[in-house]
Amino acid sequence: MPYTTPTVDQFRVKFPTFSGVGNPTISAAIDEASASVDQSWIEADYQPAILYLAAHIMAADGVLFDGLGAAGGMIAAGQVSEAKVGDAMVKLGGAGSGSGGGGSASGYASTPYGQRYLQLLRRNQPAIALV
Repeated sequence: MPYTTPTVDQFRVKFPTFSGVGNPTISAAIDEASASVDQSWIEADYQPAILYLAAHIMAADGVLFDGLGAAGGMIAAGQVSEAKVGDAMVKLGGAGSGSGGGGSASGYASTPYGQRYLQLLRRNQPAIALV
């Protein structure tokens, strides 16, 4: 598999959870993720890393909760520990129990997509210790 940026269609096949997200949003997330993965990566990890990071970016931005408006962003950011709509109630990790956002390793841990990206990142960009 050559170093080619994954397509929106490839993203949709891998992550059906994002089926309600528009193509322009997915494409923008792929473009953003592509800036963090370059050809120094193992070729077999290149496309999966971009796809997982794109999914993480969108999940962290709350695109899966868009129908909830501002509350969706708060849920995605981990600022809400539970939400009740009618008879349905969802309880998430406690507010503040998640991780900070941004590019830190702990931010990647805030979504399963980021956790997988972090595994790929560590394999391709191992930490170096200077003595």
